[in-house]
Amino acid sequence: MKKFLLAVIFVFGFAVSFSIDITLPNKDVKIVKEVLLYKGSPFTGNIIMNTEDQKDGYIGGISLKNGHLDGLSELKNDRQGQHMRFTVVGGKFDGELIMNDPSQNTYIMLDINKGAIVKYLADIQGVYKYDLNFVNNLANGSMEAQGQIFTFKNGIAKGPQGQELKLTLNPATGDLEMEAFVNGKAAGKQTIPNVLTPQYLESFLFQSITDTNN
Repeated sequence: MKKFLLAVIFVFGFAVSFSIDITLPNKDVKIVKEVLLYKGSPFTGNIIMNTEDQKDGYIGGISLKNGHLDGLSELKNDRQGQHMRFTVVGGKFDGELIMNDPSQNTYIMLDINKGAIVKYLADIQGVYKYDLNFVNNLANGSMEAQGQIFTFKNGIAKGPQGQELKLTLNPATGDLEMEAFVNGKAAGKQTIPNVLTPQYLESFLFQSITDTNN
């Protein structure tokens, strides 16, 4: 489980009826067609830290329903300052998402509404810094990338020589759409895909589980 926490950060109360708690490694846990099975059935419950992980300072667990991430999950190691917390509702992130790891110089906090980012506060290895919020899908705040700072108001950041950068949110996908303009003429367009999805995290989790069980 601690391998999963480290891998996820390097790249951003449990109340399920009839749920159970399990630890890893576990011979009854298998990944089949991207679904987590326990004793042959899609698992509903929590994967919690085993005794060895707890001795290393890790607490918390991962919540699943019918073999997929669902509900509130939280893993922490106060000794290391590591913290991951997120809630999945209907296959999408919803609410606060935290991924912090001082050893990787990575700090991420998102406020998400049904899969779409509302607020993005992050410092990724001191190279990429974000302090953005989105109103009507338009970016407001600042973004720093490799020493360049862009300040957005109503989705637009203006440069000193007629350059403009437009940053908007696609609420359906969570993707960020970036467009560049020079003297009012389009100069380029880029889509920044929303990779912070439950399905993306599952790919790390399920691979970690497979590795742990082998």
